Amino acid sequence: MPADAQHSPSTLPVLDIPFAFSQVPLLSSGQFRDEARSKWDQRISLDDLEQLHRLGLLVPLYRADDDREAEPLPAPHEGDSSKIARYAREGMIRDPQGEDAALWPHYRPDGAGDSWWDGFFYSRWQLLGLRDALRERENLRVIADDPRLVAEEDERYRTFAARQRHEHLALAALSARFFPSIVGRVTYRDGAERETLLAARYDVDATTRLVAAGFPVARLRSAAEFLLSRAHTYDPMRERWDLARHSDASGWFRLRGGALEAVWQRIAAEVLLRAHEELASLGTLESLPETNDPHMWHPLQERIGLQPDSDGIHRSLARVGLSPEPSVVLVLEGQTEMVHLPALLDALGISKPQQVRVINQQTSSDRPRQLARYVAPRLGRVRGDRQLIETGPTALVIAMDAEGKYWGTPEAQDRHLGELRGIVRQEVAAQGGTLTDDELEILVQLRTWGDQKYELANFTDDELEAAIAQVLLASPEATGCEADWAPRLRADIEYARERALDIGVVFQRIQQQVSKVELAEALMPVLLAKLEHESTPGHVHPPILDLAYDLVALVSQLSGGGYSLETPVTRPS
Repeated sequence: MPADAQHSPSTLPVLDIPFAFSQVPLLSSGQFRDEARSKWDQRISLDDLEQLHRLGLLVPLYRADDDREAEPLPAPHEGDSSKIARYAREGMIRDPQGEDAALWPHYRPDGAGDSWWDGFFYSRWQLLGLRDALRERENLRVIADDPRLVAEEDERYRTFAARQRHEHLALAALSARFFPSIVGRVTYRDGAERETLLAARYDVDATTRLVAAGFPVARLRSAAEFLLSRAHTYDPMRERWDLARHSDASGWFRLRGGALEAVWQRIAAEVLLRAHEELASLGTLESLPETNDPHMWHPLQERIGLQPDSDGIHRSLARVGLSPEPSVVLVLEGQTEMVHLPALLDALGISKPQQVRVINQQTSSDRPRQLARYVAPRLGRVRGDRQLIETGPTALVIAMDAEGKYWGTPEAQDRHLGELRGIVRQEVAAQGGTLTDDELEILVQLRTWGDQKYELANFTDDELEAAIAQVLLASPEATGCEADWAPRLRADIEYARERALDIGVVFQRIQQQVSKVELAEALMPVLLAKLEHESTPGHVHPPILDLAYDLVALVSQLSGGGYSLETPVTRPS
């Protein structure tokens, strides 16, 4: 980092900016320590603050001095009733940089009255330099026995500290103009009325503010990129920042420690960059570069808030596994399936609604056309040669008995599945996008149980016989006695299997009312045992297990926010 002089320009001209500290107020020594300790997890004492001041590693921005004669100073706005403005109008504010810090203690001197205070004003922006100052103090302690190293290190860091202080001063000068629009709120304090504050914000442009701070406009971008690089490197929530940037001050300022520090680094960078953009619009500076190359990281990609190339909230949520949209919508037709599939998926680790949402269509004599529109991808931005999807994506999986006019024959299945895929393709086309056949085969799928209906396809005659008997023996609604239905139960199950009939035919033939939900619950231990013994040689593998395993793989493929389409939308040039 190029070396400036050890002292940054005077802080006093910034007092002439109307309501300069209205949005990011100055802090007393006590407030600075409290903020550092309670929110930034920087455990500093009054001793620490005084030592950093004496070493020149963290010098307050201002000092109030009512023991000397008043001096002519820049005059704050007459409507500004803040403490520093009152002192400045009386000519009692000093820039403590370059003063002998030993003359101005942070502790109450012996004999001082109760009204004594140290007179120091820190900028909240100076909290950004606290970690560096404490680290450098430790470095100086380690090399204290080597005068040559101490001199070199002291010179190097005093230069760095002065440079940081100058940036903090520039941030203080620019804050009232840019900070409210960054955090999404305006603060009215210190006697400032709305009209007066707005006038002060807009009438004093970035150029005037930077002149007051003595800050070179050419340093705006480099200082901002340094802050953004630090945020990217040290933010403990870096992997979650893509999501957090959708929030505003109400969410950002609830963070603590390093995460909060990274937020303030990004806010500080944004203040500097907005000043750069204002000056670029006037032709004073070059415009900021485009940084949306997906193959190359750039500090400007870390800018706070939403940028033109930022992912939408749904994609950001999906990337951290919090998407409100399910990865799969599973359409079933019967009560038994509605009991079994969720339990199987739960046993395989798929238990969250945003993974698989199960819908009971209650019949195979329908097609979920509206659901096909629901799962159609909503296109996001183009990255490289891929089309990103803003939500999900979500796949539609239909699991039905092979019966009825829609799913009763292979030809009908192909025709109606094609219609559903056509709906998805049309919805994407309406957004200017396209889907390949392979992508459609993933996004809309049909599964049947083969030639048999659900219960007979997935359970043996022995298993069904035992489960039906268990339900009937426990049911007070069973008519007659066991001898009336038990002898013929097995034959009626075989009858239904031979003719590929529904299990309800068995209930009719034995003349009993059997709850399908109760039957499903009776079969549940059998089904879970099939899952547990999946690797056992000779194990019978029912189609419902195939579906469950395929759903797990599909959720894995579609979740995580990384799914994209092969063909990007061509935007008009």
